[in-house]
Amino acid sequence: MAVGGTHHTRLLIDAVALERRVALIENDRLTRLWIDRGGPARFDIHLGRVSKLMPEMAAAMVALDGMADGLLPFDRYHGPLHEGQWVLVQISRLGFEDKGVKLTGRIAIEGVGMILRPGANHIELPRKLKDGVKRAELLDLLSTLQADADGIMLRSVALDWTADTITAEYKLLKSQLQKAQKALSEASRPQLVSKAQSETDQVIERHLMAGGACVVDGTGEFVRLRGLLTMLGKSDGNLVRHVGRRLLFDDQDIEEEIAAALAPRVELDGGGWIAIDPATALCAIDINAAGADAGRDSETRAVDVNLRAATEIVHQIRLRNIGGLVVIDPLRMKSRAGRDKFDAAIRDAFGDELDGAVQIGGFTRLGLYEFSRQRAGESLRATLFAPRGRARLLPDAALNSVVRAAVAETRNGVSGMIDLSVNSDVAKTLADRDDAIQILTNAFGVAPKIVADPTLEDDAYRLEKN
Repeated sequence: MAVGGTHHTRLLIDAVALERRVALIENDRLTRLWIDRGGPARFDIHLGRVSKLMPEMAAAMVALDGMADGLLPFDRYHGPLHEGQWVLVQISRLGFEDKGVKLTGRIAIEGVGMILRPGANHIELPRKLKDGVKRAELLDLLSTLQADADGIMLRSVALDWTADTITAEYKLLKSQLQKAQKALSEASRPQLVSKAQSETDQVIERHLMAGGACVVDGTGEFVRLRGLLTMLGKSDGNLVRHVGRRLLFDDQDIEEEIAAALAPRVELDGGGWIAIDPATALCAIDINAAGADAGRDSETRAVDVNLRAATEIVHQIRLRNIGGLVVIDPLRMKSRAGRDKFDAAIRDAFGDELDGAVQIGGFTRLGLYEFSRQRAGESLRATLFAPRGRARLLPDAALNSVVRAAVAETRNGVSGMIDLSVNSDVAKTLADRDDAIQILTNAFGVAPKIVADPTLEDDAYRLEKN
């Protein structure tokens, strides 16, 4: 999802714990949430070794460093493949739920202002650039830089960059490519040869480069982003550091919106509600009138409630990052005009996603409405909760929740020698995480004593002076 900047949008960044949480606020409402805990990123470049050919799937399995083997389709690699072969590959889709990592041999190295495609032998400028003189100047500059039949795609954010900045970006991407090619020529073991920006970093940087407002809670992240803007010759006037006795997400009521996004029931403005039930094979959504507009004729009432629900359904699908098949059971509408209005409302709400990410199936003979949405990583719920049994927080989610809560306590005057009681799993994780202990030490002024309390669950904790 491309995120730009307007006076209607802003990013809120919570970077006080081990993870970063980035909230996109549009028209004063949370519309997307990214949770970044590090690890593999889309567009990471690996030196891998073909471990198995699978002609029946027209693909090969490739052994990677530090992660499960990835799937490389034959049509995403130039040339023949054989078992034991060393290959340069790039992650095109991260693994999630029961799906593994998907790879491509068609490398594309992404920077802030351009994308470098080795061997593509073309130069592409943004279509929005209509100034003929400016286009000619940029084409001349990129043609001068182009080496080894590279493909260079300039992004819109780079249109007001200086020639020196564009040149520096190209040289940086080229050096990453050369590093990868050198690793291939000296291959002895699978390895990560070029670390890509995470989706979270791309969202933040594109928003900032477009002049969007950005509020940061966390000194290290604020300093990093201010340094990035300085390096690119941009003003940091749209970058604000959050200060205060409450954490940013608490202060802006984002924690409440996140909790609501995990609930199965969503109330509709004007009456009625929707029930969202994600399962393995599909996500089922039921629209209920619940007494809304009582007294009106049934058709008008059904159409009005369904139209209110349509916009909210798309909002929830994006916020919860739900992909795959979605089946909606709307209130029954007898008229073709009512069904057409509902279909148009769904399409309008998805907007640009209809260009490829969303495929509309429409109404079925039973009156259900179907569409599919391309999966893009884990859903919000899967990012936070274990997949089986009762809804337990994942270990990383519980750890970060405790760290954030402890930092929040220090902003209300708690400091010094502290006993921090947490559940046994969190205590065990803290024992192996020096980075987490360092955050707590910085917050309290001294490292707290970690006490394992098996009576505490998930992210529950207790602070006591010692």
